[in-house]
Amino acid sequence: MEILFNKILETVRSNSSCVLATVVSSHGSSPRKIGAKMVVFGDGSIQGTIGGGGLEKLVIKDALEALKRKKSYLKDYPLDKKSGLQVCGGKVSIFIEALEPAKKLVIAGAGHIGLALSFIAKLLGFFVIVVDNRRVFADKNRFPHADRIICAPYKRALAQVEIGKDTFVVIVTHGHVHDTECLEAALETSAAYIGMIGSRAKIKHVFGHLLKKGVKRGELKRVYSPVGLKIGAQTPQEIAVSIAAEMIQVGKQTTEGRGQKKLPKT
Repeated sequence: MEILFNKILETVRSNSSCVLATVVSSHGSSPRKIGAKMVVFGDGSIQGTIGGGGLEKLVIKDALEALKRKKSYLKDYPLDKKSGLQVCGGKVSIFIEALEPAKKLVIAGAGHIGLALSFIAKLLGFFVIVVDNRRVFADKNRFPHADRIICAPYKRALAQVEIGKDTFVVIVTHGHVHDTECLEAALETSAAYIGMIGSRAKIKHVFGHLLKKGVKRGELKRVYSPVGLKIGAQTPQEIAVSIAAEMIQVGKQTTEGRGQKKLPKT
């Protein structure tokens, strides 16, 4: 069992998905009893067993479909001649659980807002990565709860992080130049969310600079800026709450065109 769970942990930590199939109910004669587990990976390979034969083959098929749909569910499998699975004469119920890697949050800027946001993000189940070019801020003693801390020039630091469709990026650095650098790098990825702090004047300045560099206006519409929901936030902690709330909102959206904010005139 320990080997099985270690394999699951290894899979999700490598940013991959898998399915855990568990026998939760068993009636009559069945190949495995309650608690039997099998992990199904994206390529159809397995570890563990829930009984072999036709039952296992069907569960693997159902698990791959669950992985594709990112849905977990409970299913009953009759084990009789009519089903064509087994001839045991019993029935099993199997919980097919799709296991996804945790969403990542990359915080560019380890100041007061970045620190407050990192705490909230961990409570929300994010894998938190903090980047900053200042050693005194990008420090494990300051962020003991963060999963990864990178101290390097921002562009180089972000290049060390795999940013995909499961990644949220929040830019709260200590200067316009760094914000611009981080935003340009983030826009080159498929990040699910890109938020940048700043006044409307600052946003206009940063966006104008990137437009002159050739960044398309449509790409800038992906950016949530000013970042966070409008809740009247003023303190770093309140701002962090507003950002986290917006991240939750975006994460639950399924329609196209999210983040299509009106751009400031440049």
